Amino acid sequence: MKERICFILVRTQFASNLGAAARVMKNMGFARLVLVQPRCEVGAEARMLAMKGAEILDQASFFPSLEEAANQLDLVLGTTGRLSPQAQSLNSRMLAEQVIDRFPQSSIGIAFGPEGNGLERAELRLCQWLVEIPTIHGSTSLNLDQAVAVIAYELHVSSRKQLDQSFLNHANQQQIRGLLSHVQSLFPAIKLPSHISAERLLKRLTRIACRAQLEVEDVNLLRWLLSEIEDKRDIQEQD
Repeated sequence: MKERICFILVRTQFASNLGAAARVMKNMGFARLVLVQPRCEVGAEARMLAMKGAEILDQASFFPSLEEAANQLDLVLGTTGRLSPQAQSLNSRMLAEQVIDRFPQSSIGIAFGPEGNGLERAELRLCQWLVEIPTIHGSTSLNLDQAVAVIAYELHVSSRKQLDQSFLNHANQQQIRGLLSHVQSLFPAIKLPSHISAERLLKRLTRIACRAQLEVEDVNLLRWLLSEIEDKRDIQEQD
């Protein structure tokens, strides 16, 4: 996922912010940097603050406008603290799930405006989505390197979560249905409250099972427990 995402810094004014942004990109595993009309020197100060991210500055691509940079990408998202009601927008935490994951083959750029005023209206219109970093009301402005850090962190955490989940042995739908059928077979032995029907209870248990993301071992354990309860019940009935 990280290889197809680039961070686009538009008219960056301070070398310190440029260097700090490159550093945090390196920290979070991103390497593609696009610079649009930088107003600061991409020199010694930026490289000093970038630390091990200096190589990102060395390999950065330069464009005269955001429009020309956007022409090289499939999708462009613009970060802003001034969302329009008509804009297709989302917050930084939902970025991976709502856009990055939905377009797995697309090259994607995330644009950050200059310190002070951010992206211009014409530049925001070039973006398919606008991204907001949630802050308290009346204090929406973040420093450039802070904004890059938040977005890079959220995307990094999302990629880690996907990697962690890939190692889980999730139960398939057939196994989940088998578990729920097993539970349902015990309903006749249970005195349900008058306001809860068996159908309603099964629907609720189905939603719980879907949210729980059960692993195969979880399903096997629960079915063993249900079988033990059944055996104990049968023994008691015989006595």
